[in-house]
Amino acid sequence: MADERIERFISRYGVVVEHLAQAAEGIPAGKELFAPHEKCQAWIYLLSHPSTHTIIFRKVIEGNPDHGFPGAYRSEENRPDDGADAARMLRERWETFREWLLSKPDGFADTTFTVPWGWPDMTVADLLDWMYEEGVHHRGQAWIYARMNGVKPPSVWGTEA
Repeated sequence: MADERIERFISRYGVVVEHLAQAAEGIPAGKELFAPHEKCQAWIYLLSHPSTHTIIFRKVIEGNPDHGFPGAYRSEENRPDDGADAARMLRERWETFREWLLSKPDGFADTTFTVPWGWPDMTVADLLDWMYEEGVHHRGQAWIYARMNGVKPPSVWGTEA
């Protein structure tokens, strides 16, 4: 049985992953690289890069010095071909990460680890909270990109029209 905080993260973040995957599937062909400004991420990468979090963060939590941050976000194997590929990556990597979290013993959420990119040491629970917030942030950005391109985003709150 996983820690209650991990179970709560899994139930909440799983919903966000599905929303991101649905949004990726809704990117119109030819619009994958749309970005509202040159300093913004392209639409497809905005949606797909949370799947890379699951790889990097697992490695960091495990103390793996070969975690790949930040280069993993731009590596070829983490670049989807299209919206369907981005959705597949999100779902598959989430499932692998979810299963890994569920395999951990009670108290795992309190495990402290060193974050190698200049953040202070944190617990697994802290990182999962950040990961959830980052996923919601990307979901919001994706909804804006969709609206800018005349695409109705998937319903989340029941108020999208």
